[in-house]
This record gives sequence, C-alpha cells and structure tokens, in this order.
Amino acid sequence: MAKLSDSQGITNLRVSVTQRCNLNCIYCHREGENGSGREMNIGEIGRIVDCAAEIGIRGVKITGGEPLMREDIADLIECISNTDGIDEVSMTTNGTLLENLAKPLKHAGLDRVNIGCDSLSRTLDKNRDNILPGLLAAKKAGLTPIKLNMVVLSGVNDHEIGDMIGFAREHRAILQLIELIPLNKPVYDRYKFALEGIENELSKNAKGITTRKMQSRKQYILDDVVVEVVRPSREFCMNCNKIRLTSDGKLKPCLMRDDNLVDTNNGKSLNTLFLEAINKKEPYYEN
Repeated sequence: MAKLSDSQGITNLRVSVTQRCNLNCIYCHREGENGSGREMNIGEIGRIVDCAAEIGIRGVKITGGEPLMREDIADLIECISNTDGIDEVSMTTNGTLLENLAKPLKHAGLDRVNIGCDSLSRTLDKNRDNILPGLLAAKKAGLTPIKLNMVVLSGVNDHEIGDMIGFAREHRAILQLIELIPLNKPVYDRYKFALEGIENELSKNAKGITTRKMQSRKQYILDDVVVEVVRPSREFCMNCNKIRLTSDGKLKPCLMRDDNLVDTNNGKSLNTLFLEAINKKEPYYEN
C-alpha cells in the first residue's frame, strides 16, 4: 500500500467534526468549509482515520466549528486515539466549554489542546476571562503543551501582543500569533495586521529560533516562553504536511480552496481517495 510520507510528506489529518459554534468571531473561517451541515458519525470518522493511519498519517487534530459542541466528543476522541498508527490526537477549541471536559478528554486519549485567546480584555469573545477556567483545567488534566492561538487584528488587539506573551509565560503555554487570511475579504481588508515587523522584533530578542516541519513555522524562544508566528506565504504552503477532512466527509487539500474537494462517499476505496486528494495539493500562495 502506498505511503503518503513517500509522496508529499503528508503526516497530519485535520478533522472538522462540526460547523456548530457557541461564539461568532468575525474572522472565523470554519476550516474553509461551506458544506451541507451534516456531521459524520463516529463510525464514519473512525473508518477514515483508520485508512489515514494505514497510509502514513500519524497525527490527528480535531477542529470545528467548536468541537466541544458535539455531545459525543469524548467517545470520538477515544475512537481516534485507539487507532493503530496514530501517535498524537490534539484539538483546537475556543476553550469556553473545556473546564468540565478537560479531564474526560484526557482520559479518552486527547494529548494536547490549542485554545483560542485573542485578548486579555473583553474586546473579543476569545478573551482571558472566558478561557481561563478551561485553560486551568487543561493544565491540571495534562493536555500539554498548551498553545494559545491569538489572531491579530489591526486596531483591535494588535497592541496586546506584549501582554499576551506575558500571559502565555505565566501559564507555561506556547503563544501562536496568527496573521489573518483572506477568506472573508471585507474582514481581511479592514483588520489585516502584517506580522512581519513583530517577527523581526522577536528575531532580535530571541535566545533561540527553531523551525518546525509544519509549514516551516518559526518558533522564537524568549525568556521562559515560546512564541510561534503563523504567516501565510509560498514557503508556508510548500511545507504544509496536512490534509483536511470536512465535517460532512470530504477530503480538502487546501484551506483556501473548495474547488478540489474529494468526497469520501463516492464509491472508490479510501486509499485511492486519499492519494487523489494529496495529488491535488498545490501552493495557494505564490510569494
């Protein structure tokens, strides 16, 4: 059986399990999904993850919408974590529902979480007060290393980057600074904040710099805290080692496109469909 790692180095599957969310963030892209609203059941997802593992995928990240909106989320995590060949199961969440679920999710096999936190004030829904109970519960449960995802918006929270670094340091979390992407053009045109200048400052002050395999992202090691910068570019695309699965069962080669989806229910073998989707991957950003 062909291995994805032998073709384009795809080793991660990003699984959207719902489009539902309890927040309404202005920049939300819902994984670039504009689907039917149907949610795959645990059996369907498990079948696809099992095939993914057989052909070389080793990490699964659960996304949404807000994945904790699913009542069966712990059972779903257990199904995925028990799949032979899957080495890590992680989740991206807004954290607001995490307080009472962190321990059950860890017990079910979840390894770590990314928690959205855009502000220390109440300017945005994903703020310190709203996510702190979930963050503390995740730490206590051992869902580490925890990453805090900060989408930087011009004129809204760009002035809080320094304070967010301090907040991440306080909780021994990795801070991810995320540059807005143009999936919603009016929002992008109004709120885009280029992170190049911030990254240059981080580079000057860092005690060390590492480069992740995932999209060639740079991590800047400061005093007792790590800051990662997520900026779209051709290099970012060329080093992408993941593929997406939409909540209604389509393989999605690129976040930024929906004209190359591969339906997992079209009658072909899943192995064939995965390889078909991988072969449709191409850089979205040209520079």
